[in-house]
Amino acid sequence: MQSFKFKNHGVATLLLIFAGLFNSVNAQDAHFLTVDELVENNYVQLTGLQLIELLKQHKIEVRDIATDAVSNSTRAKSDAKSAESRKSEAVKSAKPGYFLDPRLLARAPPLEGEPEFKVSEDEIIATDGVRTYHYRFFEKQGKTYGARDIDNGDVFFEIIVK
Repeated sequence: MQSFKFKNHGVATLLLIFAGLFNSVNAQDAHFLTVDELVENNYVQLTGLQLIELLKQHKIEVRDIATDAVSNSTRAKSDAKSAESRKSEAVKSAKPGYFLDPRLLARAPPLEGEPEFKVSEDEIIATDGVRTYHYRFFEKQGKTYGARDIDNGDVFFEIIVK
């Protein structure tokens, strides 16, 4: 068996620090909110009509509850009856340490650009031409959460009407 000696103690120290960080992240895996938990706590899935009304709101804040990232979705047209034309803008980036959690890194990326979407039955189907996600929203006493089909039942988004 061959052993390695580091000539530079700084490199060895950095490796130990990173190993400790990865071990502490894995040891303290944060619990992700799930759709099953929302249903157990009497959250109700929004209907297609409720989704259309939500999309007619002028400004909607979308918070990623796992990474603390925040973006605003604003109705692009001044026509209050239009629910399909919205622009998104990132307001706050993800917290710096999220990249240390492999479960968060493994999540599917957000849609790029200005995705097209439609309300179909009780979900929003959105695409950027490369990826297509299905979003379901759950509400209870004015608190709304969103879940993507690609996230395997985990809920990562809180929706706040501004």
